[in-house]
Amino acid sequence: MASENDEPSFNPNDVSVGHKLAYGFGALPHELAVTGVKYLGKEIFNVTLHLNASLVAIVFLITRVWDAFTDPYIGNKSDNTRSKWGRRKPFILSGAICAGIIFTFIWWVPKGIYGNMTLLFWWFMIFTLLHYTAVTIFQVPYNAFGYELSSDYHGRTKVFAYRTFFAQVAKLILPWTYFLCQLDIFNNDTMVGVKWVGATAGAIIILFILPTILKVPEGQIKKARKQAKIKIWNSIRMTWKTEPFRILVFLTFVTIFGSNFVLALGTYVNIYYVAQGDTILGAKLTGLGGTIGTIAAFASIPLLTWLSIRIGKILTLGICIGLIGIGSILSWWLYTPESPYLQLITYPFMVMGDMGFWLFITSMKADICDWDEWKTGYRREGMFGAASGWFQKMTQALTFSGSLFLLDFIGFDPALKGDQGDGTILWMRLVYAGMPALLAIAGIIALKLYPMNGKKALEIQTDLKTRRAKAESNPEE
Repeated sequence: MASENDEPSFNPNDVSVGHKLAYGFGALPHELAVTGVKYLGKEIFNVTLHLNASLVAIVFLITRVWDAFTDPYIGNKSDNTRSKWGRRKPFILSGAICAGIIFTFIWWVPKGIYGNMTLLFWWFMIFTLLHYTAVTIFQVPYNAFGYELSSDYHGRTKVFAYRTFFAQVAKLILPWTYFLCQLDIFNNDTMVGVKWVGATAGAIIILFILPTILKVPEGQIKKARKQAKIKIWNSIRMTWKTEPFRILVFLTFVTIFGSNFVLALGTYVNIYYVAQGDTILGAKLTGLGGTIGTIAAFASIPLLTWLSIRIGKILTLGICIGLIGIGSILSWWLYTPESPYLQLITYPFMVMGDMGFWLFITSMKADICDWDEWKTGYRREGMFGAASGWFQKMTQALTFSGSLFLLDFIGFDPALKGDQGDGTILWMRLVYAGMPALLAIAGIIALKLYPMNGKKALEIQTDLKTRRAKAESNPEE
């Protein structure tokens, strides 16, 4: 990996604490909107309503393929917007409102279609497709908003540390959502519970984005107003030609593929292997694990931020990916019906690693926007947010869909509850423990090829400042 030990920084505190807090606050509704369906979709439509796992997988896959069209369009549209409210805020607010409303209705499945697999499939498909369209309108500009907030190499990490903190608040809640749906107050009716849980999450998505909208100024406004608009296909081509972006895409692919197999299969391993078919115990274990892991992640945010300033983003990111691999390997021995709570040891490794990955990978995307301006003269945070978001979503769709197709392939049947075959359980455990570890190794190897260390970032920043100063003193050039 490239050395970063000798790189100085301009001013890592170039964004006020108030603005960091207000931007970071938006990560809570962002995380609920983006991830909420993944936490409840399988449990409600497959485990509770017995919709075939492959049909659930198809829904996740199709909605992600749809993003191939919507993400670049919104990214380019956001980059080219010149409104008095800015380039990003109109999209963020309207997308959040729509996402919150539609998320609520995903779970309001009419009783009359329970047991009708065709109607269940189309209900889940239509509302999930609408939801993720709204999420794109919200997510792509929100990501771009963060990329342009700070212009400092380490300052960007601090901005995204605040965002990561509030994302962890959402991740503290999300693993408990299925458990909450089964509380006694809902008279043991999970479908009643999910309506209340879904409506609460929808309200949070809408209300909690307001501090970001009202309190945070957009960055790069002066530069954006002066630059020419870019046609979408030209913007896509320019994005893919950016060398560090391609490496980051591969790194994101292998890391998400591994960690999301854990997320997708974790509930099944807990319910059908560790808890022997007890859905309440399985959901409780998942919730406890998420809570313990998230508490560890909270504690590690300042530590990892400090460490990245000392040894660099790239090496610290490598450590985080390694933690994911260690946690997945440990799960082979620590997920056991004899000692169900022993598995809780693995969660700090997995969650800290995943949290650190997103903290540094997002900060590095902001650096790539500088590389892009250095090469092309354009600020295109929206398109980079769209392109990276699309690859993330496609990878997530492939992992979720792949894991659900895998469940069908290995003979999993929710109607059997705790009486799944020995071969089914063995393959479920092998993929759950082995896939993330193998892909973590591939991710660490990919990091060695990443060209933009701190020294290179400083060189680019210095050159860009010189160019901008020259352009302001000679506006007609």
